[in-house]
Amino acid sequence: MALLAALRIVLIALHTLFWAVPVVLLSLVQPYSRLITAIIRWWAVGNLWVCGVKVRATGQDRLDPRRVYLFMSNHQSQFDILALTAALKGFPIRWVAKQELRKVPVLGLCMRLTQQVLVDRQSRTQAVAVIRQVKKLLDAGISVIFFPEGTRSRDGRLLPFKPGGFAVAVEAGVPVVPVTIHGSRAVLPSGEWKVRSGTIEVLFGEPIQLATHLPKKMAREELLRQVWRIISASYQPEQARAALVAAPLTVPPPSSEPRTPL
Repeated sequence: MALLAALRIVLIALHTLFWAVPVVLLSLVQPYSRLITAIIRWWAVGNLWVCGVKVRATGQDRLDPRRVYLFMSNHQSQFDILALTAALKGFPIRWVAKQELRKVPVLGLCMRLTQQVLVDRQSRTQAVAVIRQVKKLLDAGISVIFFPEGTRSRDGRLLPFKPGGFAVAVEAGVPVVPVTIHGSRAVLPSGEWKVRSGTIEVLFGEPIQLATHLPKKMAREELLRQVWRIISASYQPEQARAALVAAPLTVPPPSSEPRTPL
């Protein structure tokens, strides 16, 4: 098992290096090119195939490929990005990720050049810069993926959502799509490196139109509650089901952790 997992890591690294060359060259000329999106998807699909991971997606019929969205997804594994990229065929996308990924050889360079939104989780002063970058992507016809939990869940339970992504959604004024991912934690749990084969399920919810009649703060809070309800209702990890069966559905308040606004 360890040998197979190590082989998969090596193949992922080689596959990433292979696709990095055209991505870097194209990004220097046209960073918002749809061809970049296609290459990123080929990279994601190839890595999933190497690891024996299948993606089963439902709900794409609710989405219009001609529109831009902000996708809000639960976060269980590093394979979430691969699964979402594979599932969103035909959608130019970028994602919001932690700034520490800049330091990863090759991958960090590609993420910077392809205009992924890299967030310093310890900074409370970069919200305006993030909003500007996301709006620039949306104006270029590119949708953006947020993980409002802010980090991967270690025990599989849905964490409280941070308000930053919803503040961006209110400022951007585009529909928000709740996304529920099942199975990615079984493929690669947080804190582990041994990749396992399996199936990741991705469920796209109905796009939510923003409440324009509400003040921005109220609109942000209401949007957060709506998205949390939808995702929590469709995501019940095995270890949490017993506790949820008898308990009423409650929405936790936004995370108050001061160092991680997004």
